[in-house]
Amino acid sequence: MADAPATPNPIDDELDESDRGLFDLPDFGRLWRSFSGWCTANPLGVALLVVLFGMLGYYYFGLKLFQSHSQTPAAWIAAGWTSENDQQHCYAVVPLAILLGLMRWRDLEVAPQRPSNLGLWWLGAGVLALIAGVRCVEGRYTILALPLLCYGASRFLFGRRIARILLFPCVFLLFMLPLGGLVQGTANLQSQTATVVQGFCRIFGVGLRSEGDMLISTDNSFEPLEVAGGCSGIRSLMAMMMLAALYAYFAIRTPLRGFVLFSCSLVFALIGNFFRVFSVVLVAKFMGSHAAHVYHDWSGFVFFPVAVLAMVGVGNLLNRQWFPPLTRPPSAPASSPPVPAPEPSVPQTAPAVEDMAPLPPPTAAPAPKPDAPRPTYDY
Repeated sequence: MADAPATPNPIDDELDESDRGLFDLPDFGRLWRSFSGWCTANPLGVALLVVLFGMLGYYYFGLKLFQSHSQTPAAWIAAGWTSENDQQHCYAVVPLAILLGLMRWRDLEVAPQRPSNLGLWWLGAGVLALIAGVRCVEGRYTILALPLLCYGASRFLFGRRIARILLFPCVFLLFMLPLGGLVQGTANLQSQTATVVQGFCRIFGVGLRSEGDMLISTDNSFEPLEVAGGCSGIRSLMAMMMLAALYAYFAIRTPLRGFVLFSCSLVFALIGNFFRVFSVVLVAKFMGSHAAHVYHDWSGFVFFPVAVLAMVGVGNLLNRQWFPPLTRPPSAPASSPPVPAPEPSVPQTAPAVEDMAPLPPPTAAPAPKPDAPRPTYDY
């Protein structure tokens, strides 16, 4: 069935508070009673939901489709969440997505439930992504299928309003994508990082020159340092993107400004990584190469504060009202001909009785004259 027409919402308009909802902890009792009522009224929908979750569970955890039929899709995905790729946070993506959906429980409780057949298109796209992942032996396609399947199921079973509420938690599942392969293509980014760190050292009077991705002391006070692929900032990009998405979802006023903040996540990651590498150079300069190697393993504590401060600063700038809101002037009423002002009335005093002349007696009306005889003519 087709959705009811919705009023267009400009992308940079203020979000309605009733649409954003209250981000508080869910009342599981009320949610369970509401869901139980829906299950009682829609047994066919419950059957479809059970079949969908059963098929997804069997596909991701039961079928061995990767690594010469030795790994399930779930095992292949989890194998990329290693400390080498700085993606241990990916284990928290699914619980966070569920929590984000539950925190909109007030909106989910009052939202109208109008099932829509348009959800079948999203479900079909998710199934095609699953098939492509098997045929191409690419596990990342199976991750791309999850948001499509979750959104399509919510749109088909519950309707557009509930699917819109759950849209961000569904898209949030994409942060499970492993990015280990991207580290191999960061040679240019490594040399750029070395060049920027060399500029920082010149500002602070530290003798350093960069040769490609190598940082060499001009006075040989420490051993040459190499900006490896993981030190280019690409490994921390996924964590920074996830943090920027959460901050934009909760704190930014409009969707367009939130998208701008999310687009700046790569810049935040690079800024934090520049300061991290620069701090490693300072430790090597003043404390020796051995201390720099030890500090390198803990330098992530320098990266995130700088990146988070940059993100909060940009978010503060985006949230400000730089220009007065554009409001239309009130329309003037239809013009009408001017009404002439009344002339001032001059008070008239009645004359005295003795000054009044007597009225003449009424005269009788003259009697009508008879008609004169008309002449006759003989022919």
